[in-house]
Amino acid sequence: MQEFAIMEHKTAGSRLGRGLDALMGEADSFTAAETTHHGETQTEHKPQEIHISLIAPNPNQPRQNFDEIQLEELAKSIRQEGILQPLVITESQNITSFKTDKPYVLIAGERRLRAAHLAGLENVPVIFRNADDRKLIEWAMIENIQREELNPIERAHAYRDYMDRFQLTQQEVAEKLGQARATVANFLRMIDLCDDVQTLVASGQVSFGHAKVIAGIAGNPELQAKLAHKVVSEGMSVRKLEEIIENSKENFSDENNRKKSPQKPAYVMDMEQQLTESVGTKVQILPGRAKNSGKIILEYYSLDDFDKIAGLLGLQPEEI
Repeated sequence: MQEFAIMEHKTAGSRLGRGLDALMGEADSFTAAETTHHGETQTEHKPQEIHISLIAPNPNQPRQNFDEIQLEELAKSIRQEGILQPLVITESQNITSFKTDKPYVLIAGERRLRAAHLAGLENVPVIFRNADDRKLIEWAMIENIQREELNPIERAHAYRDYMDRFQLTQQEVAEKLGQARATVANFLRMIDLCDDVQTLVASGQVSFGHAKVIAGIAGNPELQAKLAHKVVSEGMSVRKLEEIIENSKENFSDENNRKKSPQKPAYVMDMEQQLTESVGTKVQILPGRAKNSGKIILEYYSLDDFDKIAGLLGLQPEEI
């Protein structure tokens, strides 16, 4: 059973679809056919066996949650069959973002490395690649994205960390990782969710589709959390959630407008009422910033209303 999927090469521009192995082969890997590592001679692209204690985990691993039961199952398989897909590592001296006393750093194969520790393996098969800090992040993300092993929250923070660390735009991230820019943008919206909702999304209780809708009310964590728990308890559809949020936005906007609008003097409100009755549509009188200034807003709801208002203002239809 091979754990690593080789993806079909579709187009030169679709980097993610080409598979992690293809990307690694393109990188500035060890070009010499034979390279010496700690006294051992190894051939490029051919697996080597090294002691498991020599490998440090990838410090930029975007995946934070590993299912313990699945790890135990993988460890059991490894005890019986060994590791069929070699780990991918680089020399730690190539990585400047963190310090380790181990000679190698893992690029890809975090689950296999953890399961190998659980299985009690002393040596593991590895393939060496020449990677810097940036490649370490990119390859770890690509591996997890290809296998769909990152939950939406992990993926969102991985994108954000990648963008911030290397000063990249969403478009540049999308091109580097073979993603649509809209995909990157949608995942980054998860960061707008409050912590309570992020926890529900990470655990799978709230779907990515629901989360995108809830992220649309950023800045209102109480409402976000309330709606997310409502989704969990009622099994609400995304469409229904959109309707509720749309109504909530309207009510929230009306409430804010009422709070922000100063109470009008009684004579102004009386004048508004008289004009409304005279014109037949809603009329608002809004004070301006300068003294004795402002504006009068006359609303109309049909062409007949418009013609009526125009006539009251002394305009004839042919003049309009």
